[in-house]
Amino acid sequence: MSKVGHPFSKAILEAKRQGVLPLVADIKPISPRDGNLIGPRSPGNLARELVAAGACALSVVTESTNFGGSLDLLCQICAAAPAPVLRKDFFSSPVQIEESQAAGASAVLVILATTPDDLAFDLCRTATSLGMEAVVEVHTKEELARALRLNPTIIGINNRNILQLEKDAGDVQVTEELVPAIPEGIVTLSASSLLTEDSIRRAIRAGADAVLVGTAVLRAADPAGFVRAIVKEG
Repeated sequence: MSKVGHPFSKAILEAKRQGVLPLVADIKPISPRDGNLIGPRSPGNLARELVAAGACALSVVTESTNFGGSLDLLCQICAAAPAPVLRKDFFSSPVQIEESQAAGASAVLVILATTPDDLAFDLCRTATSLGMEAVVEVHTKEELARALRLNPTIIGINNRNILQLEKDAGDVQVTEELVPAIPEGIVTLSASSLLTEDSIRRAIRAGADAVLVGTAVLRAADPAGFVRAIVKEG
C-alpha cells in the first residue's frame, strides 16, 4: 500500500520544520550522461542508508530504456525504505499510477514536457483518488502555467531539459527564474544539475522547499556521508 500517512510533501515540510535541508535522494541505475550509477550495490540497502543519513524522501526512476529502471526496483526500495517514495517515469496511462501505489509509492512524477494536458489531468486525478500525490514537473514558464491549472500540491522544477535525457548542461538558474512565479502553499522541488553542495544550496536560497539529488549522491565515495553533510545545516 502507499504510505498514505507519510505523504511526500509532508516529509519535505517536516524536514524544514526540524531545521534540516530537505533532500530527496534519487535512485536510478543508469544516467544517459554519467553511466552506471548503482553498480553492484543492493538498492534496498542503499535506500535504507540514505534515509538513515537524513534524506527526507526517496525517488526511484523506473524507466527502463534510457535509465535502466524497473517496477521491481521500485518494489525493492519501497519495501526497504522507511520514507515516502516518488516514482519517476514517462507515464502514458492512469493504470501505471495504480501499479505505482500497489508497489508502495507515495507519489508519482507527471512530466509536462512529455505529457499532454488531458493525460496530465487524468494522471493527477488518479493519484489523488488513491491517496497519492502528483509531483508536476516543469522546465519552462509555459509548462508552469499549464501546471498551475492542475492545482498541484507539489511542483518539481527540472533544471535540465528532460527531452535531452539529462545530456544538456542544465543550470539552477531555471529554479531561480520559476520559483518566484509559484504561488505560496505549493511545495517546490528543484531537481537535476545539482552536482555540488553550492548548487544545492543555491536552489534552496532561490526559494525551493527541497532538492532532488541523484547523480551527486550515487557517484560519491560515501553516498550516505554526502547526504549527511548536506542536510545537517538546513
